[in-house]
Amino acid sequence: MRVLLRIAGTAVAAAVLCGLMVRFAPGFGVDERQLDPALSAETKQELRRGVFSGGLGFSQSLNRPIGELLLERAPQTASLMAVGVSGAWTLALLFAILPLLWRRPWIASALSVLSGMTACLPAAGVALLLYRLGASVRWMIPVILFPRLYQFAAHLLRQSYNMPHVVLARAKGVGGARIFFGHVLPPTRGQLLALAAVSVNMAFGAAVAVEAMCDQPGLGQLAWKAAMSRDLPLLVVLTGLVAVLTQVSSLTADAAARRVA
Repeated sequence: MRVLLRIAGTAVAAAVLCGLMVRFAPGFGVDERQLDPALSAETKQELRRGVFSGGLGFSQSLNRPIGELLLERAPQTASLMAVGVSGAWTLALLFAILPLLWRRPWIASALSVLSGMTACLPAAGVALLLYRLGASVRWMIPVILFPRLYQFAAHLLRQSYNMPHVVLARAKGVGGARIFFGHVLPPTRGQLLALAAVSVNMAFGAAVAVEAMCDQPGLGQLAWKAAMSRDLPLLVVLTGLVAVLTQVSSLTADAAARRVA
């Protein structure tokens, strides 16, 4: 019960803050057509009524119920996020583990430099570049998330690999795979699970940029359109969904970390 109250409270607080920020922003509730001098006063009055007629369950900018928009677009974003998170973690762990097992520090150094250079690039810029190169949309989120996940995972595993008991095991000739799964990985599982929870939210942020740049009909594109049109009801609902997603992923990671501890 406490967990459900925490999730609900976070969602409500996030939605209220988002609503207040948009509501009191300059130009809220103004339709650009109202600035057209060719329109009559009666037409402008009708436009003004249309702006404020929608409730929390209706999108003002798209003129459709928000529930329909979410059901229509959620599968696209969920698919992109699932492929993005799984692909990014596969690449990050693969390139973080192999240099340790092969004992090739120069590979780790080269990957650290490359990931450091690409991590500072904005997600929209990476998406646009990959789109220009003809890359599949499904590969964009893994490429965006990889440098951030790799840097943390590689540093964490390298730190664990250099612990005194691991060095002693290597000196005694214990096999690399046995050392990794028996001594290197267990101390890092909790932190890796915490990063996994964060990566879900990072994937949604990347999905906004990818779907907006590549014109993909998902929740990310919907959030972009809502922000550009200052669609308050839609923004409040989407903010609440992101808050719930954040809380659920965080609580799931905490529970999993306690089980493996």
